[in-house]
Amino acid sequence: KVAAVCAYGSTVAGYARDDSDYDVIIVVKKFRGGVRYRYLEAAVPASALIVDEELLVGDAKEAALGEFVIGRLLNIYEPITGAELLNHLEVQYKRRVISEELYELASDYGEFSQDLAVPYDYFLFDKLRKRALVYPPALYSYAQTYSGKSGEENREFAVRGFREAAHWIGSRSYLSIDDSSIRISSVKLRGDAFSKALSLFSMTTRGVTQYAVHGYAGRVGLGVFKKEALSKLKRMRERPELPRELERPRSLLKLDDGALFEDGSSVYDGVAKLSGMNDGFKVKESQAGDLSATARIVTLSEGSRETKILVKHFSDVRSLKWALLGIWALSARKFSLSPLSRLHREYHASRRLRELGVKTPRVIGVAPDERILVKEYVEGEPLSRVIHRLLRGWSDDATFIKSYAEAIAKIHRGGFTLGDTKASNVIIRGGEVFLTDLEQAVESGEAAWDIAEFLYYTAKLSLRAEGMERVARTFLEAYRNENGSRAIATARKLRYVAPFQPFLAPSMTLLIRNLLREYS
Repeated sequence: KVAAVCAYGSTVAGYARDDSDYDVIIVVKKFRGGVRYRYLEAAVPASALIVDEELLVGDAKEAALGEFVIGRLLNIYEPITGAELLNHLEVQYKRRVISEELYELASDYGEFSQDLAVPYDYFLFDKLRKRALVYPPALYSYAQTYSGKSGEENREFAVRGFREAAHWIGSRSYLSIDDSSIRISSVKLRGDAFSKALSLFSMTTRGVTQYAVHGYAGRVGLGVFKKEALSKLKRMRERPELPRELERPRSLLKLDDGALFEDGSSVYDGVAKLSGMNDGFKVKESQAGDLSATARIVTLSEGSRETKILVKHFSDVRSLKWALLGIWALSARKFSLSPLSRLHREYHASRRLRELGVKTPRVIGVAPDERILVKEYVEGEPLSRVIHRLLRGWSDDATFIKSYAEAIAKIHRGGFTLGDTKASNVIIRGGEVFLTDLEQAVESGEAAWDIAEFLYYTAKLSLRAEGMERVARTFLEAYRNENGSRAIATARKLRYVAPFQPFLAPSMTLLIRNLLREYS
């Protein structure tokens, strides 16, 4: 008994030639042959792919046939009978594709995957790209389907199935779904190296299965086989230029703030384009910070136009610094080591802190594959220099210490902590304080650590009690006025002073702990 019939391929997608086959899928209940091709030589040659219904269900759910049959429902098709069954299987298949693609993004990008908006056509084109890796002649069909005169219509048909599949998944706790995209909203959907290896193994296994099923289903005469092979070789040579989305599906991914650069080599070109420059722009680079820093200041210029940016590379080498600091501060604070995690934290915090009314450099773009973050370069004076003058008695202006304390209090009140509150991470420009190093910033966290680190780190290797008392009193009073004394009281605990003890004079330790008690 026939359960469903649909037409697919060039005739339905709008790029058929005079000698093109008319392709159909026939779904049969309890079909003993499993999967079979039937070629009909006639005035209009037809190719029928007959498949058992249960096998097709298995192909949709778990690639039982290596997606040999169900994969054809990625693209536009025309139901002839059994439309409800075909739609159900298409959506079930696309639901699995969405899950697999999201796990892959989570594996590749870690926590940064939470910052991505994944449009529905990404799932389509990345899946097509993978299918073409297994069976390269399919590229001709894909290019014609999505770049021809019916390209937009075909795309909308395919994407509609993914949109329906997404709403079938529903807004689970780890996903955020709307009509245009899906977001990973929680680390509950987490990939790792094993998940990535398993994904590659699955793709290889499906490819082998697909070829095996193709061979089994297409048991035809040598004449037909030769004709099909020659046709595919000819089409490969005639293939039109691939749509960019098919060559680079990840170019479809979006960020809420800033551009998504495909790789490190495209960063300067991308920034120049955003700044209205042409290809002839000049580049000047310099190191930002000390020799251990992984950020560089880059000036792009063309004629009278000039853009200065900070390019920060989150490398594994930099992770060594945080690993050592993690050991040093083990009793009080845990630091993130993963480059992608630190990239995510800085990107996310840059946006969220601005929403809280705190100044941070504007994010220009991200190249996640290279672990690169591009931000505007904020030129100004570090707060550490202001404090240095105050400690030495060269100045008595503590205005910006007060401003920084108020900013930290505002951040804590908004549910964030910074993790690295050294004064050298703060730049003063135009009478305002900008927070520039946010790779350890997190929602929640240890507010007391932020207070303790600023005070104890400022006092390290110093014996200037009068200046330090002025700094500490200004900071603590401003913080308490904005956010109360609870975190200040917690910062008195010995576990917060312990990491700094080797660098503090006993008199300084006593001074700061007494002030913490006074403002508690």
